[in-house]
Amino acid sequence: MPRRAGAAARPGAAVTAAALSLPLGGGRAAPPRPGPAAVASHRATHRPAARPAPSPPRPEPAAAGREAAMSLLSALVPLLRVYCIGLLVILHQLRRRLRPRCPPAPVFPTQNGKVAIVTGGAKGIGYQTVKHLARLGMHVIIAGNSESEGQAAVRKIQEETLTGKVGFSLLPQEEALTSVKDCWGGWPWLQHQSCVQKHTSMEFLYCDLASMKSIRQFVQRFRAKSCPLHVLVNNAGVMLVPERKTEDGFEEHFGLNYLGHFLLTNLLLDTLKQSGTHSHNARIITVSSATHYVAKLHLSDLQSRCSYSPHGAYAQSKLALVLFTYQLQHLLTADGSHVTANVVDPGVVNTELYKHVFWVVKVVKWMTAWLFFKTPEEGASTTIYAAASPEMEGVGGCYLYNEERTKSADVAYDEELQRRLWTESCKMVGISDESSRIP
Repeated sequence: MPRRAGAAARPGAAVTAAALSLPLGGGRAAPPRPGPAAVASHRATHRPAARPAPSPPRPEPAAAGREAAMSLLSALVPLLRVYCIGLLVILHQLRRRLRPRCPPAPVFPTQNGKVAIVTGGAKGIGYQTVKHLARLGMHVIIAGNSESEGQAAVRKIQEETLTGKVGFSLLPQEEALTSVKDCWGGWPWLQHQSCVQKHTSMEFLYCDLASMKSIRQFVQRFRAKSCPLHVLVNNAGVMLVPERKTEDGFEEHFGLNYLGHFLLTNLLLDTLKQSGTHSHNARIITVSSATHYVAKLHLSDLQSRCSYSPHGAYAQSKLALVLFTYQLQHLLTADGSHVTANVVDPGVVNTELYKHVFWVVKVVKWMTAWLFFKTPEEGASTTIYAAASPEMEGVGGCYLYNEERTKSADVAYDEELQRRLWTESCKMVGISDESSRIP
């Protein structure tokens, strides 16, 4: 039945065209407008893919080849230099050994009452140095980084001394300056033992030269003994180790071989000055190497960060020791101190330092060391000479080889380089630079 005009619409009645969103002109209905959430979801799912980051330009093959060649060359050149100088030293040692008559062994006066410190004195050249200085009457302190090795060295030397195993001659003070031949009628090296000290005096103190903290602790323990110091032998070292850092972040050759001894010497300098007298100077002996002749000192890269070569780093540390010794003697002379500083070259010696060389070199060394290399005792002879010989009384600033003064590398006499290295070293180890006060 048709509805009357003006009658109210019932619930559920048909909605108007506007409510149905129909166009006024009729036709298809417009799609519903999406809400904000739908828009965001659509954008997230249809976001254009991010463009990949541009790859770095590839080096040209020629440039990469040049870089590889330069890297190989920077490692090969120091290696060849070190082995060449080593070969020359070996040939010199062989020629000296084959001489018809070797010179007599030096004869030293007794050193009773004197105190010596030897770094790395538990084995090798250091062990022989400790043994001979102790038998001369010195109280010797072994400074090393192995308690077991140090204590074993002390016991071994004491046992050898008691059994009379002596490798050098010792004369009383009043007879030391007379000729060897008049006193003993021949070569004395293994002949006269009557004046050897039968009760050696030694001890071990821990000191890790790769740690500035350990060095300072060692000096504190030594000072607590309230004893003098007449001889300091800077002997310890490493050779041809792979690239690695010390506790303080220094390249190991430079940090242990050089900086460790630089700090130790400076911290003990006051005690040495107090112990030396006009007639008996205190003595500082530093062990270097013939490799310093082929070394280059890079003041802008002392840690060998740009291009590491174990041969170059080792040689540089040995050159630094020579420069350090010359500058130290200059400062001691200017200060009027009764202390001398000398550097020694032991030669090519058959020790444990060669454990990092190439296996071919190890085989050759094992087969020929008996002929070409010095024994540790022979290697220690120049150090003992510098520490105890009357001929070296009051003499400093020398490079000694085979108990004779000889010329070091030309660059080692560069006074400006000596000063610059000293100043830089003071900054590295954190001590004041006394050289700036001396012209």
